[in-house]
Amino acid sequence: MISRAALPPLPPPEESCPWPDREARLADRAAAMAALTRRGLAIGRLVLLWLLAAVAVVGWAAVGLAIESFERGGLGEITGLVALVLAAVFLVPAAVALGLWLGRGRDIRQRLDAWAALGPDRATDVRLRAHRRSVLWLLPSVVLCLLGAWETVRVVRAAGAGAASATVGETVYALGLGITVLVTGLLGVTQSLRHQSWSERLLTPVPVRGGGGAHR
Repeated sequence: MISRAALPPLPPPEESCPWPDREARLADRAAAMAALTRRGLAIGRLVLLWLLAAVAVVGWAAVGLAIESFERGGLGEITGLVALVLAAVFLVPAAVALGLWLGRGRDIRQRLDAWAALGPDRATDVRLRAHRRSVLWLLPSVVLCLLGAWETVRVVRAAGAGAASATVGETVYALGLGITVLVTGLLGVTQSLRHQSWSERLLTPVPVRGGGGAHR
């Protein structure tokens, strides 16, 4: 289930003067950005991604079963139809939930950028790097990428070589498994690296141009 707990809101427009002074503005900024960073790199969010991948893998298994059932013909066609329905039951909700998961991440990034635009505060921004959380996302995601890439390449090579040991259904399931695991890993790696890149830009001072230049 996708968590729809309310995120810290976007900052109010500065024209409305919502803060009495700079310290109050920076305090609200720090609190909102810390909460958004925790949400974006929450371990529960990573586990949810893995659960969606597991549901998709079950769906691919149903697709493979359906293909094998149709190949047998006869009563197997009924089994194939049932397996196709089961595949849709697993794959369609998994795809919809993944879309919501990606939308949640996009919303978090937009809110982080909006709060960051209020001005730098290096004393609190350093904590937004969240190195430990980023590593917890990165390491298992890299492992998933390697496993998914290995399985995908193995299946493609076996299919290209015309290996007779695997049926079409088994090949489709194995390919779906490999691609699903690979995409899951890539999403985790992207989330981790994107946050680290964003935090580095946040902490990098913007160079100030010199006051020189030609005058008319």
